[in-house]
Amino acid sequence: MKKYKFVKIIFIATFIFIHSSILSYAGSDGLDVNLQVGSCNNNNICEVGSEDFFNCPLDCTPVVVPPVSGGSSGGGLVMDNVFNNLRVEVSYNSATIKWNSVIPTMSNLKWGTNPDYKDGVLRNINFLLDHKVELTNLKDGTVYYFSIEAENLLGKTNTLENQVFRTLSLLDTTPPSNPTNVKATSNMTGITITWDNPKDYDFDYIRVMKNTERFYGSPFIGYLVYEGKGTYTNDDDVVAGKKYYYTLFSRDRAGNYSSGALVSIIHNPTGKDTWGEVLTPAIEIEPLADKYIVTQGSSDYDFKIGSIFKLSGDAPITIKTNYSSKMKNDDMWVEIKNSDRRIIWQYFFSRVKDKDGFIDVTIPSFDSGGYYSITIYKYSSSLANSVARIMNQGAFQITKVGEGPVYQYSWYILWGLFLILLILLLLWLLYRIFRKMYERFKKE
Repeated sequence: MKKYKFVKIIFIATFIFIHSSILSYAGSDGLDVNLQVGSCNNNNICEVGSEDFFNCPLDCTPVVVPPVSGGSSGGGLVMDNVFNNLRVEVSYNSATIKWNSVIPTMSNLKWGTNPDYKDGVLRNINFLLDHKVELTNLKDGTVYYFSIEAENLLGKTNTLENQVFRTLSLLDTTPPSNPTNVKATSNMTGITITWDNPKDYDFDYIRVMKNTERFYGSPFIGYLVYEGKGTYTNDDDVVAGKKYYYTLFSRDRAGNYSSGALVSIIHNPTGKDTWGEVLTPAIEIEPLADKYIVTQGSSDYDFKIGSIFKLSGDAPITIKTNYSSKMKNDDMWVEIKNSDRRIIWQYFFSRVKDKDGFIDVTIPSFDSGGYYSITIYKYSSSLANSVARIMNQGAFQITKVGEGPVYQYSWYILWGLFLILLILLLLWLLYRIFRKMYERFKKE
């Protein structure tokens, strides 16, 4: 025991000498130590706030690990309270992480968008009590994970894992995608509307609005039928023989609404009559005074009346126009019908113009190839609001991977390979026949 006591006294004296030397060079080597002089009552109790192992080494003596049997000299400070007051100050593309330690430590901070911390590492080689690490070039609205490893003067380490912060999000003005596969069916309990929710990461909920005279491109005009994250609703406040117009808007967490997906139906609870499910026929096609453009990928096409576009069904298609609204709620939408003349999609154009003065609507990828008619409607200011007029008409010839020409070309390739193999086989057989004939001729 005397040997251990002597080792303890030698360690304390050495530590105080090293600490005093470090303080004398703190201005030149970057060590940030704020020594607070307080009272020391020497009662063998380390008083928090007024005593520490710097100004009161007898009461706040660092614990020394006794040498293990065999003569080794392992030992170190106990790493208590090295991550005090941990806090993260975030902005859009940066974050500042701060904390305090009771004893001077070096730090090694790792961070990343996943718990593997693979995005970056920052190491501070100075022994500090007040720690500050600044991370820059971060992504806005992103969750980051980080860990801190602290090392004291004697090389002992302690690690803080699985810490998380989120950078601020920039103002989100991008509307979410519209709900897809919108359908309305009539039954004895009312009108049932079904749809698929968009796959946007910030999708919040669906809002279904009903009107009785026409469609509206605002999520606040009409009767609220449903609001939630489900994929269907039943409207029982309907009358047989009357037509209803439903517009479905998806909303994101920033409060942006999609342009709106449309479906209309005449309530037919018995199913005995065949009542229409299409819009009131337009009186005439307006002269094409505005420019319309069809875009898929990096390709743009002028959309004139009667145009037919050969497009892929595996990627979304955007239609944009420089049409300017001339009255309130002068909404414009696109209607897509399949070869059976059934409406499969109806979407409003966005009312927000881009930098070139165009509004647009996005049509999702198609489930199958084939011929689809495209009609663009708007409510005319010169007629009653309930009457829609045709602004433009055309068609899409849609090809899906594995269908149409792509599928035929693959068969052409297979047939070509088969013919090549057949010719090679015939040549080989002819070679064998002529070789045998030649060998027989030589023997004779």
